[in-house]
Amino acid sequence: MSLLPINAIHSDFCSLICHKNLVVKSETGSGKSTHLPLWAAEYGRVLVIEPRRIACTALAEYLAEQRKEKVGDSIGYAIKLDSQYSDQSQVIFVTPGVALKWFMEDKLAHFDIVMIDEFHERRWDSDLLLSLLNTHNKHRLLLTSATMESERLAQYIDGVVLKAEGRQYPVSFSFLATQSQLMPSGKNLESRIVSTLQEALLNGQEGDVLIFLPGKKEITQCVQMASSLFPELDMIPLYAGVSDELRQRALSQSKKQRVIFSTNVAETSLTIPNITLVIDSGLERRTHQRNGRTALALHSISKASADQRAGRAGRTQAGHAIRLYGQHAPLELMTPPELQREELVEPVLAAASCGSVLCELSFLEPLPEKALGLAETKLQTMLALDDNKAITEYGLRLFPLPIDTLFAHLISIIEGKAEKETVVDLVSALSASQKLYSFEKSEMALDSFLRWNPKRCDVVTLVSLLRGHDCAGLVINEEVLKEAKALSEQIRHELELPSLEVSSRLKRESVLAQIVHKLPELVYVRRKKRREAFGNGYQEVVLGRESVFSQTEEAAIVFDQFSLPGRGSKQVMTIATVLTPIDMVLLIDGGLAEIQMGELVSHGDILQVERHHYYANRLIHTDYCEPENEASIPAIVGQVKKGQLFPGFRHDIETKIAAWTLYCQLNGNRKANELTFESWFTEQLGELGITSLDEMALFDESDFVFNGIPEWEWDEFISKYPQQVLLPELALTVEYFPFSKRLVLHYKMGGRKGELKRWELPSWTGWKIQYKKASRVIDIK
Repeated sequence: MSLLPINAIHSDFCSLICHKNLVVKSETGSGKSTHLPLWAAEYGRVLVIEPRRIACTALAEYLAEQRKEKVGDSIGYAIKLDSQYSDQSQVIFVTPGVALKWFMEDKLAHFDIVMIDEFHERRWDSDLLLSLLNTHNKHRLLLTSATMESERLAQYIDGVVLKAEGRQYPVSFSFLATQSQLMPSGKNLESRIVSTLQEALLNGQEGDVLIFLPGKKEITQCVQMASSLFPELDMIPLYAGVSDELRQRALSQSKKQRVIFSTNVAETSLTIPNITLVIDSGLERRTHQRNGRTALALHSISKASADQRAGRAGRTQAGHAIRLYGQHAPLELMTPPELQREELVEPVLAAASCGSVLCELSFLEPLPEKALGLAETKLQTMLALDDNKAITEYGLRLFPLPIDTLFAHLISIIEGKAEKETVVDLVSALSASQKLYSFEKSEMALDSFLRWNPKRCDVVTLVSLLRGHDCAGLVINEEVLKEAKALSEQIRHELELPSLEVSSRLKRESVLAQIVHKLPELVYVRRKKRREAFGNGYQEVVLGRESVFSQTEEAAIVFDQFSLPGRGSKQVMTIATVLTPIDMVLLIDGGLAEIQMGELVSHGDILQVERHHYYANRLIHTDYCEPENEASIPAIVGQVKKGQLFPGFRHDIETKIAAWTLYCQLNGNRKANELTFESWFTEQLGELGITSLDEMALFDESDFVFNGIPEWEWDEFISKYPQQVLLPELALTVEYFPFSKRLVLHYKMGGRKGELKRWELPSWTGWKIQYKKASRVIDIK
C-alpha cells in the first residue's frame, strides 16, 4: 500500500497499542480507515465499526483486493442482511448495530481490539457501544476522527492522542456567496448546483466531480437537469439504498468523466477515485428534538462536516472545493450527537439488552432527561423493561430483530400464524432503506391501481409487493424490494414462519382488529373540518402528498409517520405515510370510544337514553340504550333542566345557588362560584340513591332541598341584593362582582328608550354600577 500521512505515526502506534487506548486524529484522506485496521491486526483480532454499510463493504473489498484475497478470508464484513467473514478473519468491518448485537451475545469475547472509525459522526449506537466497552474494560480501544476534540475523547477513554499531520494532496477553496457570512440555503438549490457544475465544466474542469446534496429528492432532480445538459457525462446518484451497480460505478474509475451526486454517505471512509472537484451545498437532512418529538429537517452542516466533504477532493490528487455559502458562515463546530437529538427508545432497549441501564452509563455529554424518561416509560408500557429498568424476557426477544423496536413489538403482539406473516411482511417493507414504489404519472395508471386495491390500503399494497403479486399502476424500486424481501425472509426464519414463497393468505381484517385492541395509539380519526388531518387524542397527523387514502374514509391505522418543523418555533407537523382505512365500528367494539350519556328520548312508548361515543374529541357514533343505574342520571338531570320534569324547579334552585354564591363571596370565600345546578342535582340524586326514572317517580320537588342562605336571612338578603330588577318598560338581570364592589345590570327585555337613572335602582351603597345592553357599557352615576 502507498505511503500516506498516517504512516508517520506507525512506530508510535505499534509501541502504544498493546497497553493504551488510542485516539487517532488526522485529516480526511490520510489513510486512517485502510491502514489502522491492518496495523492493529498484528496485535490481535480486530473489530472495525464503520458508521455506514456502504463503507463496511467497500473497505473490506478494498483491503482484500490489496492482499489479493477474497472477501471473507482474513478480511471480512457483517452488515444488516449480509455478511462475509469466518472464524479465521483477523479484521471484520461491521456497522454499530451489528456490533451491539454481538456485544449482547458474548461481550465481543472473540476480539482483542475494537476500532470505532469516524467517531466524530456521533451516532447513538457508536456512542452507546463506546460507553459499554469503556465500562466493560476488556478490549483495547482505537478511535479515529478527522475533526473531533481529541483530547476530551482521550480523557474519556483514558487514552493517548496520536496525530498524523497533513493530507495526501492539497485542496483549494472558492465560495459562491454574496456575503462572507451567508449561511447555506435550500432556495433554488438544484438550479444553483447545476449552474455551478456547468460553469466548472465550461472552464475546463478535468477529473471527476463530487456534489454534496441533502437528500435523494435533490439528487434525483439534479441528475435529471444535468443529464439533459451534459449527456456525454456519467451522472451517478449515491445515497443509502442505491443499487450495487451504482455504488460500484461511484467507487470505480471510468473512462468517461463522472459527476457523482451524493448525500453525506460519501463524507467519510469511502475513497472515490479521480475526484478533483467537490461542490458543497452545505446542507444535510438530520433529526432534532422539537417540542418533545423527533423532527427531520434541512440543516446547515457543521464545520467538521464541511472539512470532511472538502477532503474528498484531495484523496488521490490535488483538488478544489466550491462552497455555496460564505467563507465566514457561522456554522456550528460539530454536528450534535444523535443521543441529544433523537428519541431514546432504541438506545434504552439496546443498553438493557447488554445488561446495562442507559441512564447509569457514562457518556461524553449528559443525556436529555425528558427524552430518557419518555423512552423508559414507553418500553415499560410494552413490557420490554421491568420496574427496575432491566430488560425482560420479552425485551430480549425484541432486540435481536433487525428492525425498529416498535415494529418488533408490533410483530410480537399479533397472534395467529397467517396474521403474524402479514405483519412481518408489512414491517419488512416499512424497514427498507427507501420507499418500495411510486405511482405512475397518469390518470389511467391511478385508475388501474384503484381497481386493483379499491380499499386504497397501504398494507395490501406493501404486503402484496413483497409476496410477488402484480400491483397495477406502480413503479417498483427493485433494489429496495430485494432488500425488504431479504429482511422478511430473515425475520420469518427467526420466528419459524413459512418462507415468502409459501406465504399464508393475507389476513388484513384480523390484523387490524388485533391492532385496534392491542395498540390503540396507532388508531386515528379524521378531523371534522380539517379533512386532511387525523387525531388520536394525543397527536395529530396530516396525510402525505402522495397518499391515496380515500376522502370518504373517517378512521385509519397509521403505521408509519415522520415529523417536520411547523411554522412556529416549537410546532411540529407529523406526516402520515402508511395508512389503512378501518370501520368506526372497530373503535367501538375495541373499547376505544369514550361514552357520554345524552338526553332522554321517547321512541313511541319506550324511553331511551342517547349514548354518544367519542374518540379523539370527535363524535363517532350515537345509539340508544335503556336508562339503567348511573347511566340514567344525566338523562334525569337533562329532563329537569328542560322542564320535562319538575317545571320551574331548575330556575328556583339556580336563583338560590346564585344568591348563596354571592353570600359566600361577600363573606370572603373566593371559590364559592364553583357550584352549578347540574353538579348539585347530580349529587342529590346520588345521596337519595336514585338510579332510574322509575325511582324518580317516587319523589317530588320538596324532596330536593338546597341548604344555602339560612331561611331567616333570605328575605332581607334577596331584597338587598336582588338578581332581577323590574322598571317601567325595562327588565334587568344583575351580575355581582363583590371583590371589586362592582355590579352590572344586563338588559333582558323591554322597550324603554330613556336613560337609566340611579335613583330608580336599589340603594347598593358603595357599589359601582354599570348598565350593559348589547356591546354598550354605561356607568350609572
